Amino acid sequence: MAITHINDAYLDDLANVLEEEFPAIIESFINSSSKILDSISASLLSQDIESFTLKIHSLKGSCRNVGADHLAELCMKEETFAKNGQVNKMDPALCDVRQEFEIVKKCLQDYKVN
Repeated sequence: MAITHINDAYLDDLANVLEEEFPAIIESFINSSSKILDSISASLLSQDIESFTLKIHSLKGSCRNVGADHLAELCMKEETFAKNGQVNKMDPALCDVRQEFEIVKKCLQDYKVN
C-alpha cells in the first residue's frame, strides 16, 4: 500500500478557505514543526517523557491541520509509546518522523509554489 504523504483534497480545501494567508500558514507549520522536532529530541535525551508527550501531541495536531496524515500517525505511535510507558519502543532519534517531515515539507513547499 502506497503512503499518502499529504491529503491533497484537504490541502486544496484549506488553500481555498485561507486564500492569500495559505502560504504563511504553511511556512509557519514548517518553521514551528522544525523547532518542535529539535526540542523533542532534547526532551528524550533528558528523559523528560511528560515534555516529550506534550510536544509530540502538539506536532501530531499541527500535522493533521495541514493534511499530513501519515506524519500525524507516526507522531501518534510515538505518543502512545510514551503514554504507555513503553520508552524502550520509542525511537530517540525519531528517524521515521524526521524522514516523513522532510517529505511533507517538500510536498508543502511544492504545493505552495503552484
